[in-house]
Amino acid sequence: MADEPVRADAGEQRDWANLDTLLDITVNLIPMGILLFFVVLYTVFRPWGLDPRMFVLMHFLTVFPFLLLALLTYVSARAIASAEQGA
Repeated sequence: MADEPVRADAGEQRDWANLDTLLDITVNLIPMGILLFFVVLYTVFRPWGLDPRMFVLMHFLTVFPFLLLALLTYVSARAIASAEQGA
């Protein structure tokens, strides 16, 4: 049951997204959640006023690492799945 692939919306299966791989990459969800928390926090509460440069800088320093971590998570999920399959 743990080795069953996750079903895509179109009915096709993705070999890299099985339960074991998803459990291996859940460690990246905590930092991603922390980064999203700060994005929301700095959007709602602006400690440096309404300076647009600071707003862009704050969001760049949180959104850019979030995007890099999401890409790293995807690539590592593909690598973990291919290593498990022996390819």
